[in-house]
Amino acid sequence: MGRTAGRGPEDTKRLILDAAREVVAVQGAKATLDDVAAAAGLTRGAVVYHYSSKNALWVALARDVLACFHQTVHTRIEDGQRPGRLARAFIRASLEGDEIDAVGERLFLLASLAVTPGVSEIVAEDGAQWKAEMVEDGLSVGARTVILSAVDGAGLMAGWGLKPDRAELDALRAELENLTDPGS
Repeated sequence: MGRTAGRGPEDTKRLILDAAREVVAVQGAKATLDDVAAAAGLTRGAVVYHYSSKNALWVALARDVLACFHQTVHTRIEDGQRPGRLARAFIRASLEGDEIDAVGERLFLLASLAVTPGVSEIVAEDGAQWKAEMVEDGLSVGARTVILSAVDGAGLMAGWGLKPDRAELDALRAELENLTDPGS
């Protein structure tokens, strides 16, 4: 199971992170580097080469999960300078289609990893970053608090198998988007 020709270090890291995400989603933070290696089709040594320890891999996974969501949101920001652009993108990235399932998965994954030293701080930094970005987006403290809390709440419901139905998610999205218009 050596290195595959043509796959560079970044590709291998991506493979490991994707495998780690799958394994932690099923087993939680008790999963081992051997579990991740097996899921990635690599040796344990290959995993350790890129991530020196399970703690290092779990921290990298937490950062990756949060960064991927940031990227997803930022690709959905509408053109222009109208206040609430980021919040609307955040709402769309969380509530369109079946995205709420991804919110639940992300929250449960991060909760599983929270026992890892450093992960709670990473999650707290991420939350502070969202709050700061939404301040720059022109939203009131009440609007941004309701939006962030409502999306996380719906995501937790989905994670527990209590996913709101499409009509409920559409209604939630409409109400939250109303909060993104400071003139209303």
